[in-house]
Amino acid sequence: MAVGRTDSMQELITLMDTIYGETIIGTDVNLIKHLFYYLRFDNTEFVFEYDDRMMSVVVHNVLQDFVELNVPDFSEASSRRAKIKFEIINVLYIFEVIIEDIRSSIVKIKLPTELQSAEMRQYRRVACDDLFMDFIILFKSFKGGRYVSGDNIHAERQFTHLFREIKFDVPNLKLMNMIVTDYIRKVSDEYELVIYKMGDGHDFIKNTLSKDNKTIYISDCANADSYIEDLKSKYYKTFFEVYQEKIKDVGEFQARKFFEVMQKKENRAFMVSYIIAPITMFDRVIGHIKVYSTAMDKHMLTRTDLEYIHEMTEIFSYGLTKIAIKGNTFNEIYTNTRIVDISISGLLFEISDENLFQYLKKHSSVKMYIPMGKNKLEINGEIIRYIISDDGFKLGVNFFSSNPGDMKILETYIYEKKGNVLSE
Repeated sequence: MAVGRTDSMQELITLMDTIYGETIIGTDVNLIKHLFYYLRFDNTEFVFEYDDRMMSVVVHNVLQDFVELNVPDFSEASSRRAKIKFEIINVLYIFEVIIEDIRSSIVKIKLPTELQSAEMRQYRRVACDDLFMDFIILFKSFKGGRYVSGDNIHAERQFTHLFREIKFDVPNLKLMNMIVTDYIRKVSDEYELVIYKMGDGHDFIKNTLSKDNKTIYISDCANADSYIEDLKSKYYKTFFEVYQEKIKDVGEFQARKFFEVMQKKENRAFMVSYIIAPITMFDRVIGHIKVYSTAMDKHMLTRTDLEYIHEMTEIFSYGLTKIAIKGNTFNEIYTNTRIVDISISGLLFEISDENLFQYLKKHSSVKMYIPMGKNKLEINGEIIRYIISDDGFKLGVNFFSSNPGDMKILETYIYEKKGNVLSE
């Protein structure tokens, strides 16, 4: 049995060598069946993708025309199709399969007759059960995205000191706060910086900002229409949307009265105009910076002031998030940065925080610190895969730079783990 298994696997590998990177149509069904025997023999976990869920499964049994998979906590949906992915001897296979029967956690699939895709990996990956890492995000653009936005150039000219600080791997929070205070005072001496706490009375502003992360701008507190006009801007707003919602709930008269009461309260505080910019962490509102002018200041805040405060707060928020990522991943009580597998060209790691997962979709360049024996590798990489699974979130990274000698240490680790020569 062992000899036949080896011969069939070698036949499959030879076939793969001839069609590298292409889709196979009409593949020998016996070879495909042998893949599932291999998975069952090694009790290998692999990915079962069904109804937008990624689940880890093992082969329970291989029948004549069917394969039974053990899928823990399987929940049936309307679809009878699924996708499976697994790697054997440095080849990544992908099949689309038809579900024939479901018995509790045992899902019976029809043995696929065709291979959707198969790809020879340039470097071998090894599964890890003892490797963890810390990471930080690398600066590309404070707005995120896969390119450096022209906004960076404009912002760097206006906020040179703040911009220089957020580019560091770990920005200094105290220094950032001092720099931001100096920038605010160029616009007005009247301001407040608020980080929200439960029951602090800021729920109305927090909820308004959280709808779209736009900055609130009231240009003239003496004019009731300033509170409810539509600015038609991608980045700024008044309370227009709130006003529209209140009209639906209580009618236009009561909706307008609500803002008239707000206006009178702010007039009694001698408020002339104000800007409220959201402070965010992982793109979620956690506080705000309010800059305002009063009757004693003898000036109104302009659109130029609005753009200045909005952009400054965006950069400040990026720095805060960068610090937060460093704080979480370097805290030893967190185990959400386990490396799932690694090769000489990249790795797959897992996290449990959805907010961080979504944030990394925009800020995808990372520096990873990987303890390996007496050494700590420092490797830069680009996140290229985002996987949602039942037990958390997985992210695939391609390496693009490292410290001298780190790749040799990693190569030795993989060699010892695999007990074989690496692919060149």
